[in-house]
Amino acid sequence: MKTTNQLLLVLLFISFSNFTFTQKPGDIIKLTTYNKVLKFENIIGTNKDTVRFLAPNILFRVNKVLNDSILLKALNFTKDEENKKLYNDKIYYINKNDFERSYEEYVPEDKLSIGLLTLPFKARPQDDFSFDTEFNLSTTLNYKFYKVYNAKVNAQIGAGIGSVNLNSSNASGITDDKAQDVATLNFFGGLMLEYKKVQAGIYVGVDQINNQSEYKWNSNGNLWFGFGIGFNVFKISLGEKDEQ
Repeated sequence: MKTTNQLLLVLLFISFSNFTFTQKPGDIIKLTTYNKVLKFENIIGTNKDTVRFLAPNILFRVNKVLNDSILLKALNFTKDEENKKLYNDKIYYINKNDFERSYEEYVPEDKLSIGLLTLPFKARPQDDFSFDTEFNLSTTLNYKFYKVYNAKVNAQIGAGIGSVNLNSSNASGITDDKAQDVATLNFFGGLMLEYKKVQAGIYVGVDQINNQSEYKWNSNGNLWFGFGIGFNVFKISLGEKDEQ
């Protein structure tokens, strides 16, 4: 009985593994190594130009899964004339076992994402570049618009909350014995450079408080500049999957 149970567990594990990792028609994948072409078929015309091995880092759509082979079609090239001639409008047959050892699922990188940001200090040019270090926490909308080598440049806009200490030196109508912390609402924009998971950004924005009749904050609505360094712990993306 014990042997039978162990055999069932092994069979279940094998079945689960096959279910989890087997590709299905329509999936988009990227090869990690060269794969030998068993044969190919033209979808349009009779173009005889082809390759003997499918190259890595090219996006393919799984067209069909057979017992011993996988049928792949490259996503159409639009600018590279040589690859257009070799890959467009063809279905390639490759060995199924070779394929299973040398592919990865294609996960498109979204241009839009959201995040959290806190700035360690803000420089206010109106007060001869005085520096504030009060608490602040903001949400950001990030748009990746440029990539140089392995670094990504993001444009960011955001809003958040913080606090500022009002006293006789930065607000009218307040004496030293009546200094108080008030909540701020901040709006900002900036550029953030990200390399792997390390991030650095420069920002410009404004802070608003609910100015009362008995006091007026000198920096209310005035520009500030900030700089921050961070580490990408998690990312929530807003984009949808692309095919190319």
